[in-house]
Amino acid sequence: MWELKGISGKLLWLVLVPFSWIYRLAVQFRNLLYNRAWLRVQALDRPVISIGNLTVGGTGKTPGCLWLAQELGKHGLKVAILSRGYKRRESRPVILDGNSTPSTAASAGAEIAAAGDEPYLMARMYGQIVAVGNDRYESGRELLRRQAVDVFILDDGFQHRRLKRNVDLLLLGRDATGWMLPCGPFREPRKAVRRADLIVLTDAEEKWKSFLQARSSESCYSGSLKATALIGFQSKQWQERPLSLLYRSRILAVSGIANPVGFYGTIHEWEGEVVDTLEFPDHHDYTAQDWQDITRRGHHADIILTTEKDLVKLIRFPFARDKLLALRVAMVIENGAALIQAVLDGIAGAR
Repeated sequence: MWELKGISGKLLWLVLVPFSWIYRLAVQFRNLLYNRAWLRVQALDRPVISIGNLTVGGTGKTPGCLWLAQELGKHGLKVAILSRGYKRRESRPVILDGNSTPSTAASAGAEIAAAGDEPYLMARMYGQIVAVGNDRYESGRELLRRQAVDVFILDDGFQHRRLKRNVDLLLLGRDATGWMLPCGPFREPRKAVRRADLIVLTDAEEKWKSFLQARSSESCYSGSLKATALIGFQSKQWQERPLSLLYRSRILAVSGIANPVGFYGTIHEWEGEVVDTLEFPDHHDYTAQDWQDITRRGHHADIILTTEKDLVKLIRFPFARDKLLALRVAMVIENGAALIQAVLDGIAGAR
């Protein structure tokens, strides 16, 4: 429907156009209230760096958060990530302590239900401290009551203006044109880029140029997502495998992410043979029926390949040894040292 494909897609788009305009006006009115300081902004006792985007998915927010947390850690800062925990089932704040030793497959499901798949991934795969809650100000305060933190990273925070941030880092991806929800992928008008302190372009740089002409080159950076390894789960441990395993392997590709185009692209780059695909909605909660379908359709495949976000939800089901693997991707920033220095400069006064 967003691409206006087919008669049904075009008709549905026409039906939803009024709702898109209503949504746009509501977003602009809300931003006006914050710009004029008519809506209250709450501040934590530690600096906050926000990472977000203008669209629904597809720009690498989670890899971006992990990259930033790891780089700030190298500078001696104790970092914690604030997350909403999308589609989690627990209402109270949840603190994941950053112990990267994986939970048992059975307990992983309970932790994911309480905190969400992405917070679980960041804590249990990458060892990050993650505070999860609908009210990220309160979850941040709860974490500070328990332990010392030098700086917070606000995951998917560009639209979460209720929490004061010292640096706004905006990721811009392949969706450079289009309508606002529900007729397109945009959560805010493109002119909202003016609100960002720092920008990382992960795709479509030429298309974004007209919106970034007034910005200094020192505030704009180029980034990309790069596949680094394959990850499996055996004997209560994350096991790393080389990407070369994809070469000429028959692969069932299973994904529950917003846009799997890059996922398929990596398989083709390594000359893997995609024999079948299974696509689920973003943040999908896998059921026993899903597992049976994946197992049946993967019977003649050498590898069932998924994403890290999906892997943490699938490890509670039994698969043959080394059959289920996930593609690990990392954010790569050109001149990343300069970006980190800009972030450090932005939070220096607050610290």
